[in-house]
Amino acid sequence: MSPRAANRAVLSAALLLTSSCGGGAQKPPRATLGAPTSGVASESEIRFEDLPVTRLDRARVPIPNAANPSLGAADAKVVIQMWSDFECPFCAEVHPVLTEVLRSYRGRVRLVWHDYPLPFHAHSRLAASAGREAYAQGGSAAFWKFHDAVYAANSPRLDAEGLQAFAVQAALDPARFREALSTQRHEAEITRDLDAGNALGVEGTPAFLVNDYFFIGAVPFEIMRVIVDRALSDAGA
Repeated sequence: MSPRAANRAVLSAALLLTSSCGGGAQKPPRATLGAPTSGVASESEIRFEDLPVTRLDRARVPIPNAANPSLGAADAKVVIQMWSDFECPFCAEVHPVLTEVLRSYRGRVRLVWHDYPLPFHAHSRLAASAGREAYAQGGSAAFWKFHDAVYAANSPRLDAEGLQAFAVQAALDPARFREALSTQRHEAEITRDLDAGNALGVEGTPAFLVNDYFFIGAVPFEIMRVIVDRALSDAGA
């Protein structure tokens, strides 16, 4: 077998790996992009056409607005919209990939967060509420501080007491934070994100829209870059 064929075989196997936490709107699971592996083909060997990415009609793509935390240039040609769950290990796994994408494509890519707490994660809904309160108190800067603190922790504690510790790291008002969690102040925003994800076909986390390219699962940087490059090409950038 040639080196190129071997790389393609490894990539094909990786694409069959489930690298997301399952859930969604009562839909069966489907194949997702594979998690990072030591054998993933080099970027030059990855063909966009081989990736299980669905291009959606633009009318189905939610328009990002100030209701959701974002990171990156507001006028970026490529917008990565992510549906995520603070308790999902695959969402934590893809975090450094997204950080590298934003660094490598500075000014050309924007990341937008959507909550998608899965019902079988005991604390995911509470954690989503905590993230929303961080955003309410300090905008995107406070949200991403909270977000990064959660994902920087090993086995983060996401009950009310544990979330309070992350709120301190994000310099949030503790009394307002506790009240937001106890009163479920941000349920409407969380439900809106869930509904938007279900309308797209989100079946697990993390799920992504890169402009109008939809896929589910944590991916290595090499694969994410191929998708971002295609979206930039479509945008004439």
